[in-house]
Amino acid sequence: MRKCLRCQTEMIEDCDLKVQGAGYGLILANSQKIFAERLCKPQVAVCPNCGEISMYIDDTSKLKR
Repeated sequence: MRKCLRCQTEMIEDCDLKVQGAGYGLILANSQKIFAERLCKPQVAVCPNCGEISMYIDDTSKLKR
């Protein structure tokens, strides 16, 4: 359960954030390498009270390399 950082309301999780006019979403990649390594798809949560959007990563193990 994620809480909104602005109003402390329980957020709705498992949402998608898509680029307008495109059928794909967002991918987090490590751009420090010559060929960017795709790390994961960010998770999105939205607050039903104030509309705040939160992007987060469930599995941070790939970031710790």
